[in-house]
Amino acid sequence: MTQPTPNLTALQHLSPEWQQWLLENLARQVPPENLAKVLAEHGMSDACQALADDFKLVPQAAQPRPFVDVSHNRLTLPNASPQVIFACDSPEVVVLDNFITAEECAQLIALAEGKVEDATVVDPATGEFVKHQDRTSMNAAFARAEHPLIARLEARIAAAIHWPAENGEGMQVLRYRSGGEYKAHFDYFDTQSEGGRKNMQTGGQRVGTFLVYLCDVDAGGATRFPALNFEIRPKKGMALFFANTLPNGEGNPLTLHAGVPVVSGVKYLASKWLREKPY
Repeated sequence: MTQPTPNLTALQHLSPEWQQWLLENLARQVPPENLAKVLAEHGMSDACQALADDFKLVPQAAQPRPFVDVSHNRLTLPNASPQVIFACDSPEVVVLDNFITAEECAQLIALAEGKVEDATVVDPATGEFVKHQDRTSMNAAFARAEHPLIARLEARIAAAIHWPAENGEGMQVLRYRSGGEYKAHFDYFDTQSEGGRKNMQTGGQRVGTFLVYLCDVDAGGATRFPALNFEIRPKKGMALFFANTLPNGEGNPLTLHAGVPVVSGVKYLASKWLREKPY
């Protein structure tokens, strides 16, 4: 990753506040192409072009990864203004509070209850979705924009992570009862396995994961990252984002994560896997 230098011409086109934002994010090793995209979204085309020139970015040479801009403690999104309550740089992990409302949580759970079935995992040998003892939950899968609520939430997620909604699989809602869990796993596909290569034929790699907790859980049910030795406890309306890949596109082994067993209560979780290309 190219490090920031004092003579970036892009700085000449930015206010002091945006200069600080740019330098801080470059120091965090956020890919310059991601930062150029944010500048363009805010109407700073001159700074965007200058940054591209500074880093000799080649348009469309490589797709950037989804990311959350954590330079401020609150995001401004369609119909929401969630707070950044946790951020980790390596791997990129961000927790957002109040991402969706209690009413939206209840509506999404109601939609899911009408179509739940046993959750599945990807078979690494065949690429098929199969039931597995490591994942003991019920699942409701939705097509993109299948319902106005789904479309609204997908648009909000897209704005939060600077990533088009079409570059993602359909939303899923998972239900874990007492004892339900998802043992430690990676969300990115294994490029060395036949199953992984098969699943990447449409949409490419799973470059990120976005989870939304739809209810409080009395005990258990956390999302745990064993390699990082921390976990996120479920809270109604809270969201969790993490990038599954490194800047070079390879899977990041630090993103190993698990849904620990629910001890008491029921856990409802919405998940959306983000692809590098339209899916």
